[in-house]
Amino acid sequence: MTTSRVDPLIGTRLGERMTLIQEIGRGGMGTVYRARHEILERDFAVKILRSDMRRDPVVVERFKREARAASRLEHPNVVFISDFDQLPDRRFYIVMEYISGKSLRDLLNTEGPMAVSRVCKILTQIADALDYAHEQGVIHRDLKSENIILTNSRGREVAKILDFGLAKLVSDALDMQSITNQGQIFGTPETMAPEQITGGPIDNRVDIYAMGVLTYELLVGKPPFSGHMLQVLMAHKKQAPPKPSADRKDVPPELDELVLKCMSKEPSGRYSRASELVTVYQNILQQSVVVANRKTSPPMAPQRQGVSSVRMESVLDEKGVLELRLHESVLEVAEHLRDRNLGSARITQVLATILEQEEKLVDLRNQKHLLQTQLDSIEVSGRERAARLRHAIISLTLETKGKMESGAAPAKLAEDVRYQIVELERRLSEVITDQERSEKELEKQLARLVQELQSIEHEIRKNQDALFELIQAARGSIGNSSTLRNAFGQIDELRQKMARFPS
Repeated sequence: MTTSRVDPLIGTRLGERMTLIQEIGRGGMGTVYRARHEILERDFAVKILRSDMRRDPVVVERFKREARAASRLEHPNVVFISDFDQLPDRRFYIVMEYISGKSLRDLLNTEGPMAVSRVCKILTQIADALDYAHEQGVIHRDLKSENIILTNSRGREVAKILDFGLAKLVSDALDMQSITNQGQIFGTPETMAPEQITGGPIDNRVDIYAMGVLTYELLVGKPPFSGHMLQVLMAHKKQAPPKPSADRKDVPPELDELVLKCMSKEPSGRYSRASELVTVYQNILQQSVVVANRKTSPPMAPQRQGVSSVRMESVLDEKGVLELRLHESVLEVAEHLRDRNLGSARITQVLATILEQEEKLVDLRNQKHLLQTQLDSIEVSGRERAARLRHAIISLTLETKGKMESGAAPAKLAEDVRYQIVELERRLSEVITDQERSEKELEKQLARLVQELQSIEHEIRKNQDALFELIQAARGSIGNSSTLRNAFGQIDELRQKMARFPS
């Protein structure tokens, strides 16, 4: 009879207010647990780092300094650090934001390569977070698909980077203890820049290199170099990176160029800042919309006055652009028939109803945009307020711990500081609760608006179908009007293009 091994750390209390409740992952840097904070009444992720970091007091100070720098990263696409300390056995641990979602690696394993537009949207977020972190002097050094989690926030796909700065913490600690031998490396072979492999000077451009690897991986479904570790390392040092378009024909040349430049063997050949990558990804997204519009826009289409577009073309895919063009063309024909008293009198009635509904639709969409802006503002404000409180808690904890260990702090002072920390944690809980309450109220309003939008869009589609039938019935009454013949021809052409798409 076999029995499952129980993790001895489950149930361990960290400090006085947090308990480890479940192991959720293991990696090269350590083990990750889910923990419950009693005062904040929420879950956190706790990473307990490798035991070989705990020996040297100099390492302890380096850890505190580097962890404090990483804890200052407050960006919507970075998993924040809320605390760090040591267990009774002196192993370091870091308390982080708990995120529910899947890693990019897991998604690639289950879904395969991603659409170009989705890749650009995800990597825009990652590159922006990198640029922010680099400005703060923090380098990731182990950026990879396993370290990026995708989650959903109000219907939007949000990318979150894990383990910011931890690779530096661990590798520096190991170097300082002479645990690593010459030629031994720390990191992930598939994403390592050549200078990391050779032990050369490191700066933010190792993260730029990893972005090239990540871009290729999301587009193709696998890293540019794979195989035995030594082969992979030698390929990063010596072999030219492949273009993603060699495996996938719909990859634009700009992404080929981005991958090749990011993965330049010499750091000087790469982009100097991650913000440059943001520009490239965003330009590709914008160009894809322009191309779709150009493919589906009829030449020299006449401009109608007084009829608003139902949707913004800037956010449409090719099918959406076709639908919009067809809708506009039907309305245009209906207006011509109305003005010439051709066809059924119902054309005038249905046309007036659609125009009125579209005006209401625009108003509702403006309201939706305003609510989304308010939600974003509350999120940013709440994040900043929570960050200030977390940093105050960390600073007080470190300062008191240092004085207690040196014997410089009387017991009364330590007790007072502990009381202040508890009060700060309570205040942090209130800030988070207030933010969540405000967000939930706005989200309810947003949900009601979305429901109203869907209802009116459904009504518009029904009226569009009715209007199309009415103008088709009037087709035989247009006589020799070249304007109407051309307009009907335009409708026929658009409907043929729409037939290419599944209904």
